[in-house]
Amino acid sequence: MTRALGLVLLGSATLPAARAADPVALFDGKDTGMWYTFLRDHGKDKDPNGTFTVKDGVLRISGQDWGGLTTRAEYSNYEVEVVYAWGGKVWPPREKNARDCGLILHATGDDGAVAKCWLEGVQCNMIEGGTGDISITGPNKKYRFKARAEERPWGKKTGFYWKDGGTAREFNPGDRLLWFGRDSGWENVIGFRGKDDVEKKVGEWNTLVVTMKADTMAVKLNGVVLSKATDLGVTKGKLQFQSEGSEVLFKKITLTPLG
Repeated sequence: MTRALGLVLLGSATLPAARAADPVALFDGKDTGMWYTFLRDHGKDKDPNGTFTVKDGVLRISGQDWGGLTTRAEYSNYEVEVVYAWGGKVWPPREKNARDCGLILHATGDDGAVAKCWLEGVQCNMIEGGTGDISITGPNKKYRFKARAEERPWGKKTGFYWKDGGTAREFNPGDRLLWFGRDSGWENVIGFRGKDDVEKKVGEWNTLVVTMKADTMAVKLNGVVLSKATDLGVTKGKLQFQSEGSEVLFKKITLTPLG
């Protein structure tokens, strides 16, 4: 082996290989530099009403304008940890409805493709009483998944609740996997809380962890596993937080790559 080649190999061997798995601070308490905005009525990176702002280490999505905050990069095989709290402000026409946001994962396609607001993707729903549900944003049939679930009453109809060991079922656009403890009497009213809800009260911080590994998805809220999905039809894409009429606060958004 030549001395020059030996130096090249030595240099390669000493590179910090673990760096690829270091956590990525998608929000570092300072700015939204790793994200771009898209609003239904204003387009990309135009935010005249301050729907997305950072102050005192907290990212605020006011909910005033409908749209999303989207990562500039795409990701696969990761765990994302989100520390969030519901704010008090709500906007018409949803001022009487349950506070709503949503984290879209493996998001692809054109900005505003869904309801002129959002990207297509698989969604970890963030809504009072229903945080941890898994659904599909948009009609694209490539977004599908399977989950083990049991059918139980949900309001005046029935729904499929995640159940470890339950019967495997396929979910397509328009379907919704309910988190295991979702209240069967859920109503779309502001401040709703079910008897088994894991999410905390308005103004209190929650820790949401979503794991996207290969073609699987798992949702954990405040240390409790709420739902899981397998056989995801799409396994790579952007992340997008929705703005849809409700104030949401974030003090941490960290993505950790998985091997």
